[in-house]
Amino acid sequence: MNIKELVVETLKENKKLIIGLYALFIIVFIATWIMMAPKVANMPTNATAVSTLGPDSSALELFIHNESSGLMTYIGSIFFGILAIVMIIYNGYSIGMMGPLFAKILPHGGIMYILYLIPHGIFEITGTVLDSTAGLLLFLFIWRFIKALRSSDTNGASDAFEKTKKTLIQSIVILVLAFCLTLIAAPIEAHLSTNIAQFFMHLLGLW
Repeated sequence: MNIKELVVETLKENKKLIIGLYALFIIVFIATWIMMAPKVANMPTNATAVSTLGPDSSALELFIHNESSGLMTYIGSIFFGILAIVMIIYNGYSIGMMGPLFAKILPHGGIMYILYLIPHGIFEITGTVLDSTAGLLLFLFIWRFIKALRSSDTNGASDAFEKTKKTLIQSIVILVLAFCLTLIAAPIEAHLSTNIAQFFMHLLGLW
């Protein structure tokens, strides 16, 4: 099996898990925005901490930060996959809560925030979802390996590994895909997302 076939098979076999985690992120994002909106509306303008879109960090710093979080999610997920779910919820919450802040501070800030997120978010959020997917598969591999190792039908650790290694391989494949997406997202967020958002705001007559 070549690399392309391996990637396609991996994504196909884990499609439901990826979609499920993406759905969880979107639900948390929307719910957080809705819940935060009335709270932010009652805040005085000078109490908010943001006034402009765009990161203060370089593309390299953004990549290192996001990739570090991804690796932490992956490794930490060996503990029953809990961290994989927690990080999806955390990212959905932290990104969603910023929308009402921008909506309050900037004219049409909510729309601009969404337009800002889309260019790099397509890659970064997908990378986050894939990091969690890879982490869950890592936990699943460990679980299956231990189960196979204890089975009377398995002849030692090497046999148990042979029977379960496919899950580990798929976990690594998805982790590498997440790495690539994070690498793409960082320069877009650092250099393009704000300009793209402003361009479309001008195009829509909202800026």
